[in-house]
Amino acid sequence: MAKRDELNLDVDTPPAKGGKMKLILIVVLAVLLGGGIAGGVLFFLMGGEPREEVEAGPAVLPPPIYKSLEPALVVNFQGPGRIRYVQVGVVMSARDPKVMDAVDAHMPVIRNNLIMLLSGKTYEELNTREGKEQAREEVLDTIRRVLEERTGEAGIESVYFTSFVMQ
Repeated sequence: MAKRDELNLDVDTPPAKGGKMKLILIVVLAVLLGGGIAGGVLFFLMGGEPREEVEAGPAVLPPPIYKSLEPALVVNFQGPGRIRYVQVGVVMSARDPKVMDAVDAHMPVIRNNLIMLLSGKTYEELNTREGKEQAREEVLDTIRRVLEERTGEAGIESVYFTSFVMQ
């Protein structure tokens, strides 16, 4: 058998100080360094800047509000050989109630400008579908122009003819 001195078993030697602590510290630092490197790589691979939140879908518009121009516009205009009349029912569409309040506030100006617009038309212009569509676009532009001048905001999205009678 081997002697105790030959095996070098000293019972009196204390274990090395901090051996386990050094090992734990090295492991923690390695994990932190690895996490930092992984985060940096992901940051550069994903575009370098944080991404903004993407909206779930298109913005939901409020429902349209309709306002009828009452009473319907009755305008005389020049036709072949005699004076003719046109009666036009107009409905406006907007999404903001404040726009409809502005329409109410400026209704006399809107009606005046529409009467002047339609009275300048001829029978030939208003008798075709294209002519009616052109008149509708001009009515929309006229209403928008009045609101823009008076309030700073046009606001009306569209205009519809609900009746169109020529005599």
